[in-house]
Amino acid sequence: MITQLQLDLITRFLHYTTEPFDDWNWDGKMLVIWLNDEPIERYLLSDVREFIKGFK
Repeated sequence: MITQLQLDLITRFLHYTTEPFDDWNWDGKMLVIWLNDEPIERYLLSDVREFIKGFK
């Protein structure tokens, strides 16, 4: 289940990243970062929990 808190935490995290991206998608299990209509990074839920403090 995707929560508003998850979306807010991802948005905040991406706001401070220095890497370019156009869009992102979170399906509750995987975070995909897009640039020029191509997925450039994929993170599993376990990865997201490691690098975003407070992510559940």
